[in-house]
Amino acid sequence: MAVQFTQSVSQRQTISPRQRLGIEMLGKSLPALREYLYGAMAENPCIEDIEPTLEKTTVSEAERAEEPDGAAGDSAEWPDDDDGGESAYSADADAMERRRRFLESQAAEETLEEHLMAEIRVSDIPESDKPLAEILAGELDGNGYFAGSVPDLVMVTGESEEKILSVLSMITALDPPGCGARSLSECLLAQVEKLDGAPGAGAVRGILEKGLLEAVAAGDYGRICSALSISRDECRKAVDLLKSLEPKPARAYPSRGKGVEFVNPEVHAVKGADGRWMAEVDERSLPEIRISQRYLDMLKDSRTDDETKQYIKGRIAAANLLVDAVARRQETVRRIAQAIFDAQSGFFTGGLKALKPLTMSEIARKADVHETTVSRTVRDKYASTPKGTVELRRFFTGGGFAAAGGESVTKDSVEEMIKEMIGREDRAKPLSDDAVSKALSAKGLSVARRTVAKYRSVLGIPSASERRR
Repeated sequence: MAVQFTQSVSQRQTISPRQRLGIEMLGKSLPALREYLYGAMAENPCIEDIEPTLEKTTVSEAERAEEPDGAAGDSAEWPDDDDGGESAYSADADAMERRRRFLESQAAEETLEEHLMAEIRVSDIPESDKPLAEILAGELDGNGYFAGSVPDLVMVTGESEEKILSVLSMITALDPPGCGARSLSECLLAQVEKLDGAPGAGAVRGILEKGLLEAVAAGDYGRICSALSISRDECRKAVDLLKSLEPKPARAYPSRGKGVEFVNPEVHAVKGADGRWMAEVDERSLPEIRISQRYLDMLKDSRTDDETKQYIKGRIAAANLLVDAVARRQETVRRIAQAIFDAQSGFFTGGLKALKPLTMSEIARKADVHETTVSRTVRDKYASTPKGTVELRRFFTGGGFAAAGGESVTKDSVEEMIKEMIGREDRAKPLSDDAVSKALSAKGLSVARRTVAKYRSVLGIPSASERRR
C-alpha cells in the first residue's frame, strides 16, 4: 500500500450563477416571480425600493396632494446627519414607509368559520347557546357540512343531543344558508326555506322530503309528477329551481390556511395594424428594482472602509444580476408566446376548436431555444386573448384525428364539436354516444363511440339517459 499523486484531464459543464438564476425565474409564474422579487428587496439593503410601476405615479401624486402648504420647506428644520448635512428623512425612510403601508394593506380573506363566528355574535341565537354554536361552527368541513360527531360533542360539552341538533339547525339558517347540514337534502331544504313563496318552492320541498333526488338526476320526471301529483310544467319549474341551489355552501369561501388563487394573465394578445396578433408581456405588474443612491454615494466616499465597499459592491452586483435576469426572462416569454400565436393564428377567430396540432419542439425551433426552455416558459402562465384567458400550455396539442382532405383535427376541436352537438340537441330525444360518433363521421372525422364517451365525461356532460327531459 502506498500514497501517490496522479494527474488527469477531464471536461465538465457547470451552470453559472447567471444561468441558474435565469432558469429559476423562467419557471416561475407571475405571482411567484413578484413574491420572489419582494423577497430579494427584503434581503438586499442596496435595493432602494420595489413597487409596481402602475402605482408609482399615482402614489407619489397622492402623497404630494396630502402635504400641507409649505411642507416642502419644513425639511430645513429637520436635524442633519453626522456625515454630511443630508436630510434625516431620506429616500430610504420614504421607501420604508411605503413598504410598511403595503404590508399593512395585505388583508387575509375571510374563511367560512370566521364568517359564521361573526354572524353568530349578532344573530338571534340565545346568548346561552352561542358558545355551543361557535364550537359547532368549527366542526364544518370544506364544503360547509357538519363533519363532527354528535356523541363526542355530547361528552365534551355536556349538552344533550337534542340541544346540539337544535343549535345546529339555527346555524343552517344563517348566511350562507345550508351550512352545518348533515346531508345534501338537509342543506338544500335550508335554502328552500329562504325561498318560501317562490314558484316551485313547494314542489322542491316535496322532492327533497320524499327522497326524489335520484329521480331528478336520472331525468325521471314521470316518477316525480306521480309522487307529488303535479303537472310536467310544474315539475320542470321545480327542477330548474332545485338546480339553482348551492350544494356546497362553503364554495365561495377559502379553506383554512389557504386563500383563493386567481389567474393573472402574463401575456396579452394585441392585434397589429397588419392583422397579426402580437404577444405583449405584462411589465406593469412586476416590481421595479432600483439601486439606493445612498449606497452608491458610500462607494464614492473616501471615508468608507474597504470591507464595507466590498460588501456594497457584492450587493449591487446581485441587484444588477436580478435586473438582467428579469429582462431576459421577459424577452424569452415574449418570443415564445409570439411563436405560439403565429403558429395558432386560427385560434383568434375560431377558438379552441381551430387549434392545429403543435408540439413544443416546433416552437423551440421557431424561437431558437431548447425544448426544455419552452416547457418551463409555458408552465403556469396564461395569455389574455379575445377568446378569453387561456393557459399557454393549451395551445400545444398532440396528434389529432384524420379529417377529410388529409387535414388533422385536434382533440380540443373534437371536444368542442361534441359540446356543440349536445348543446343543440332535443332534450326529449338526447343524442347517444353512438349517434354523436356517427354525426362526427358524417363530417369526415373517424371518432369511436368509446372515445366520444371519454371526451363527454371529461367535459362533465351526463349520459343521454341523464340528460333526457
